[in-house]
Amino acid sequence: MDKTIKNLFGTPLPETTNGILLSLREVMQLIALLGLWRARFFEQAAFYGGTALRMLYGLDRFSEDLDFSLIHPSKKFSFDNYEVALKNELNSFGFEVTFEVKKKTSTTEIESAFLKTNTFNQLLLIEAPHSILSDIDKHRILKIKLEVDTNPPSGADTEKMLLYFANNVRRINF
Repeated sequence: MDKTIKNLFGTPLPETTNGILLSLREVMQLIALLGLWRARFFEQAAFYGGTALRMLYGLDRFSEDLDFSLIHPSKKFSFDNYEVALKNELNSFGFEVTFEVKKKTSTTEIESAFLKTNTFNQLLLIEAPHSILSDIDKHRILKIKLEVDTNPPSGADTEKMLLYFANNVRRINF
C-alpha cells in the first residue's frame, strides 16, 4: 500500500468489514475535500452538516454526505466546474472514481452530485485483509454524495478552519 494512503488510514487497518468501509469512505471524503480546496471551491462555499461536525469538531456520528452551502446565492453554480479536480485528486491517490451530477426532476436550490467507485477494487488498493475482501460483493459501489445549497440562509455565518489529516489531526481551510 502507498505510504500516503497508509498514513491516511492509520495502522493497523480496522479489523471489521464495517470499520474498514467507514475508513475507506472517510479517506475518500478527505481527499475529495482536498480536491475541492485545490480547485478554490471554498472561496465560494462553506462545508457544513454531519460530516463537517465529525471532521472539524470530533462529533461521534458518521455521515455519508458532504454538504456545502454557497456563501452568496447563485443560480449559476455547477458541479461540472469541479469534476476534473475531484477525479484528479482521488486518482492521484490511486482511487478510481466516476463523477455524476444528479439530474433534477424538480425545481430546488440544492445541487447534487456523486463520486462513485468499485468498493472491492478500492479495498484491494488499501490491502484490506482477505477475510474482509471475502465479505464484499465484487460489484458493490461506494457512493459519496455531494450537495450544495445555492441559496444560503440569510444571516448565516462562516468560520475558517484548517483540517490537517496526518496522525488523526484533521484540519482544512473552509
